[in-house]
Amino acid sequence: FGSRPCGSDLSSQQLVGLTPEARTVAVSMKLQKRLAAEIKKCGRNRIWLDPNEVNDISMANSRFNIRKLIKDGLIIRKAVKMHSRSRVRKNLEAKRKGRHTGIGKR
Repeated sequence: FGSRPCGSDLSSQQLVGLTPEARTVAVSMKLQKRLAAEIKKCGRNRIWLDPNEVNDISMANSRFNIRKLIKDGLIIRKAVKMHSRSRVRKNLEAKRKGRHTGIGKR
């Protein structure tokens, strides 16, 4: 029922930067993402597929082709997101002052 075509892996944000002909195609690239994740030894969410090269990526249906696209830079493994401890340090500082130590925290 959504605004995107059925079987599409692209979010509405990814569709914004696409060329008009690539936007109308909006093919499913589940296989390519899965193969790339296995090749790069990471999860599917860490794989970035170039939204401007949808046609080239969607034609790749083997590990050999996916490796070629990775080499060309059309498929990239994203960096690990940072896990900041700033909130923890702030909370510990408050605890040293005696905050956050009531009955509900025991």
